[in-house]
Amino acid sequence: MNQKKGMIFIILAALMFGSYGIWSRLIGDSFGVFYQGWTRGLIIALILLPILLWKKQIIPIEKKDWGWIALFLTFTSLTQAPLFYAFNHMDIGSATLLFFVSMLLTMYLVGILFLGEKLTKIKVISFLLAACGMYVVFSFSLIVFSLLAVILAMVNGIASGGELSFSKKLSGDYSPLYISWLSWIIICVSNAPLSFILRETQYLPSFELVWLYALGYVMVSILGFWLMIKGLKYTEASIGGLIGLLEIIVSLFLGILIFKETITTKIVLGATLIILAAALPNIYELFQKKAKK
Repeated sequence: MNQKKGMIFIILAALMFGSYGIWSRLIGDSFGVFYQGWTRGLIIALILLPILLWKKQIIPIEKKDWGWIALFLTFTSLTQAPLFYAFNHMDIGSATLLFFVSMLLTMYLVGILFLGEKLTKIKVISFLLAACGMYVVFSFSLIVFSLLAVILAMVNGIASGGELSFSKKLSGDYSPLYISWLSWIIICVSNAPLSFILRETQYLPSFELVWLYALGYVMVSILGFWLMIKGLKYTEASIGGLIGLLEIIVSLFLGILIFKETITTKIVLGATLIILAAALPNIYELFQKKAKK
């Protein structure tokens, strides 16, 4: 029952994360790229603060973790604005695929170069499949969409990959909610100055429809994180990783359903390679566990 509960939580989390492109597109150019980043970061940080205070999870960062927290926050500060721009200047499905494969490749590289993870045969095969998938999607996207949108989707993937990888050095000593709170604070702090420097319009909260979209984006951001953490508590990480790949499928499906986006043969091929690349290590781990039993 607990494993089924965990799977349901992770599926719901994938639905939340998979809807990011929809919320970005609904907000569109009503808000500036950096304005939407810093305001969303501020709102989420304010919502999480009383929960953290109640649970007494806000603690000083130990000196030995200063370097890791600096790396984590540097990558985190680049995780919102680039993808928001990409979602609004290219197909949601293509942006999601480029983001996901960039994140996957970055996590492999950071894990091997900085975290002492081993380069196994499965990881090599997975890495090559992901690279092939990226080439297929990249070659298609570069022809159809602007170079800047394509690059920013990849930049966001690299930033997210670094963020997730370096968070591993912190998750043992600090709560996931606390780490998430710090990430939203740095997003607010880093995006706000750029928003003012670029003279983006600083809107006051109102009852306009775009603010409902912005709040919807806030809610799926919070719920997605909570559901994923809750789901992984009840199920194995390998199973959670496989189910989490639904995020790609959800993004592609919602893009087609809501914004009438089209799926080309290259996108299907690229998506298949990327999903297979991401799933291989998890599938291999499950087979190993069954073999031991």
